[in-house]
Amino acid sequence: MKDRVRILRPALLLAFLVGFCPLLLQAQTGAVRGALLDAATGQPLPFTNVVLLRAPDSSFVAGAQTAESGAFALEKLALGTYFLRATAVGYRTGRRTITLTTATPSLTLGTLRLRSTATQLRDVVVTAERPVVSDNLDKKVIDVSKDLTVTGGTAIDVLQNVPSVSVDQNGAVSLRGSSGVTVFIDGKPTTTTLDQIPASTIQSVEVITNPSSRYDAAGAGGILNIVLKKERRDGLNGQASATAGTGGKYNTSLSLNLRRGKLNAFASYDFRQDRRRITGRLDQTTTARDTTLQLHQDRTGVNTQSSHALRLGLDYALTPEQTLTLAVQPRLNPLESQETLDSRQVNVTDGNRPVLAGTSHRVNTSTGRFRSADVALDYRRTWAGQEGRELTANAVYTPLLADNTVRSLISYPTDNTAVTQQQRTVNHTTQASAQVDYSHPLGEKSHVEAGLRSTLRRYDLDYRFSHSPALSFDPSNRFLYNQYVQAGYALYVNARGRFSYQVGLRAEQTNLDGNQLASREQFAQHYFNLFPSAVLAYELPHDQRLQLSYSKRIERPDAGELNPFTDRSDQLNLVTGNPQLRPEYVHAVELGTQKTFAGGRSVSATAFYRLETNTAQGFRRVLTDPLTGNIVTSTTRQNLGQETSYGLELVGATPLTSFWKLNGTASTFRRIIKGASADGTPINTASQVYSTRLNNTFSLSKQLDLQLALNYRSPINTSQGQRRQNFNIDFGARHNVLGDRGTVTLRVADVFNTLRYDFTATGPGLVTDSRFKRESRIAFLGFAYRFGHSQTTKPARKSEPADDGGGFE
Repeated sequence: MKDRVRILRPALLLAFLVGFCPLLLQAQTGAVRGALLDAATGQPLPFTNVVLLRAPDSSFVAGAQTAESGAFALEKLALGTYFLRATAVGYRTGRRTITLTTATPSLTLGTLRLRSTATQLRDVVVTAERPVVSDNLDKKVIDVSKDLTVTGGTAIDVLQNVPSVSVDQNGAVSLRGSSGVTVFIDGKPTTTTLDQIPASTIQSVEVITNPSSRYDAAGAGGILNIVLKKERRDGLNGQASATAGTGGKYNTSLSLNLRRGKLNAFASYDFRQDRRRITGRLDQTTTARDTTLQLHQDRTGVNTQSSHALRLGLDYALTPEQTLTLAVQPRLNPLESQETLDSRQVNVTDGNRPVLAGTSHRVNTSTGRFRSADVALDYRRTWAGQEGRELTANAVYTPLLADNTVRSLISYPTDNTAVTQQQRTVNHTTQASAQVDYSHPLGEKSHVEAGLRSTLRRYDLDYRFSHSPALSFDPSNRFLYNQYVQAGYALYVNARGRFSYQVGLRAEQTNLDGNQLASREQFAQHYFNLFPSAVLAYELPHDQRLQLSYSKRIERPDAGELNPFTDRSDQLNLVTGNPQLRPEYVHAVELGTQKTFAGGRSVSATAFYRLETNTAQGFRRVLTDPLTGNIVTSTTRQNLGQETSYGLELVGATPLTSFWKLNGTASTFRRIIKGASADGTPINTASQVYSTRLNNTFSLSKQLDLQLALNYRSPINTSQGQRRQNFNIDFGARHNVLGDRGTVTLRVADVFNTLRYDFTATGPGLVTDSRFKRESRIAFLGFAYRFGHSQTTKPARKSEPADDGGGFE
């Protein structure tokens, strides 16, 4: 007992751990414990169902779900002979016969390994691949490594195919209609934007809609974890690929991996050039001072972005129980664009007379570069004699430099004059974090987890504006911003019979400050929050599970939203930050169930409810610019009130024929936004939102696969308007050559060229209709070649009867 208290003493220093002290275990008749790992990767298999069946009639006796570490325990068992069965989506079912006797009432099975269904018979290999979507109730795992419809694309293309996720024309991500989604790469925060992550480097995407207290509370919409590919085979292995797309789009990559004994070294390089045409249109009516103005804008342009992404890393096993990982990911992204903007504004009140400031022909030429690097160090410690005991620590450092210059030539046909202007924005950002987590088993089915985390973000935003002829005011400004978040959490997990539960609490202290050097305006905010979470699960017969969960989340405003200076780069549409903006808070409840059937069929359903307070959205109003006297619109992000959403989400997969597999997702939810703006304008909008994705895979032969994907998202309301529906169909084909070492791919994105982003907005004296189209119908042709060992080295099998350990390795 003294040893247990000594081990838990660091975690008990967390004040909020009080109340999670475990109950003393009662004496057991018999017990079975062990841990499940992926046979290929050696990684734990969390949330896997493990059941014990009575040997004579296979009736249900007891069940459990593995923990994050893969550990499981079944207790209070009568002596006798049983069948142990472990099932995980995409893996062979593991079976083992066990016997509990008076001499050995408790069995410790140690490590049991499950492998994706693959059986080699001489020269024939039959493989059952993991499903595209695996629903583990607490999160969805989407395997995108073989998604043919993202060939040559980026993480934006990948996420557009992920259930419940939508990405707008600016790369902003929302989950079930909620913005403020936190994006991780390999479980760690990053400043890298989605368009800088090549799709070819992504293995899977984890969608965590209701995270527990173990995770950062930031991200009101939830968490998306992008898992990068990593080779697990022994020896030297690699892949080289090249892809070309219509309209000047190219992608080449090379990945290498060397695994020898205790050392695993990996490296990859990816080059990508993406040239996209854009078109847009804006129709806007504004009324102020008894004057009504109508503005029409046409926008055309070409954006070219290049990406150089390097990834270097080492895994080293210090001992069989300790692993150290170092990874460095530098990125360089030069970009350039050419854009033409034609504006015509008339004064309707004055007989449609052209407005001088609003009628122009503008040519923008942009150049820029984006440099960043993620440097991560990870440490993992386990104890062979104590299943489930684990210590992990990691540190991440990310410096970023973004330097962008826009040169504009503006001509005004009304008075036949012309001006030039230049805008240069330099953003120096530093992000660093350190975290330690500890998990300790307290009995057969219970364990406690605790952790500490510290995060630092620093921004130096320098905006320089020049105009010829000179203006009477200077829009240039420099904004310094610092944010510090200190956090600690504790979790307690236990199970009783068919019930299992998890309760947790996270505490976070936020300190931030901003300094606008141009206006000498300074501000600071300090707040402390508690974030509880809870999960209650019940094991149903026939491999079914029901789970209820709750969590509280936060969405903190970013530096740009807090910067009090007014951006006047568009003289007709101003944008001003709000240093009084407060964080949003979200309470989320989910009830989910899933069922797996024979023949690769599965279905899951999740009902969800979400309440967001202090809802922050950009609010647009009409005013007279005090510096120019022009009637303009001004957008400022404000805390408007609250947002409520509730709905249902379905995920399913089934083979339709021997060569045709279908998986799909569908969701619907009601979104309601209520409140008022800072000037008292009431806000009350609502919509019923629908989205669906159907993915068809046709395996016409062992070498040839086809894929057809359909995406639909219905209109969704905002605080002042609506984002209209969008729909697209993607096609892909893959043909394996050269003894399956080579692959030729063909992809046609947005076959019918229907993908577009249209918005409407209304307000006092304001009606806006905006249409934006980014080049989306693109054909890609690619070739990839794999070299090195063709099979993952398997651990030696123990000599045991075929029916004694089927599926386990």
